[in-house]
Amino acid sequence: MIVVQLKGGLGNQMFQYAAGRCLSVLHKVPLALDKGSYEPRQAGMYGLGGLSVSAVEASPEMIPQPGFAAKVWNRLAPAPMRRIFKESSLEFDPDFFNVKPPVYLKGYWQSWKYSEPVKDIIRQDFRFSVSFSEAIMAKAAELRNSESVAVHFRRGDYTNAETASFHGACEPAYYEAAVKRFPGATFYIFTNDPEWVKNNLPAAISYEIPSGSLTRTQYEDLFLMSQCRHQVIANSSFSWWAAWLNEYEQKQVIAPLKWYARENLNVQNLVPPGWQRI
Repeated sequence: MIVVQLKGGLGNQMFQYAAGRCLSVLHKVPLALDKGSYEPRQAGMYGLGGLSVSAVEASPEMIPQPGFAAKVWNRLAPAPMRRIFKESSLEFDPDFFNVKPPVYLKGYWQSWKYSEPVKDIIRQDFRFSVSFSEAIMAKAAELRNSESVAVHFRRGDYTNAETASFHGACEPAYYEAAVKRFPGATFYIFTNDPEWVKNNLPAAISYEIPSGSLTRTQYEDLFLMSQCRHQVIANSSFSWWAAWLNEYEQKQVIAPLKWYARENLNVQNLVPPGWQRI
């Protein structure tokens, strides 16, 4: 059994699921999801229910509760012997693939490498299980058949002082540079702060803001972002997955070179080869 701890929003949960699913497939064992790590204020944050994931909910007996001695031993033991495998940093850890079940995974696992061996399975698992309206489906067809670029502005919690000191938010200069890569394109803006974005968009671009006007849920935003031919993503796991789910063969994905506000946290193996970082 592979048990993966879930925490954070939908994009974080997708990374955590993908890593756990990879190990479960490679070792031919079931996958269970531990939804019990959310604080009371985060009630309702579980988001994988809108996708076609293949996992059970972890029961209490599946979740290890080691004492002090066991924690010390687990930290010092080689990866194949650990019953809890905790992410040691935000960089890709090749020791991940030495882990043996049964194991409990704790971390964010934000790298394309953690799920690359089973990427086709992950793509199937991340098909939407929710129904979309005729208006959403019509817009999706329009996006697939035009030179469309999804642009994600992540604000909201990223403007909180404590969060901003860790994550930071992509500055208008990043978007100014990114849109220049797509002359003549129409830009579709996805954001949790439409009013701020309207006043801070790059000048003289053709754009539309589906968020809040057409879309009402995170699944609708994620779906339509993934249907655009190209993406300009924020330093956000949510738009990362929108770009990853895009199946357009000639897609261009622009991602920020600086993913975190703290210089020592800017990881090298987060985005797949072929994505452009500026």
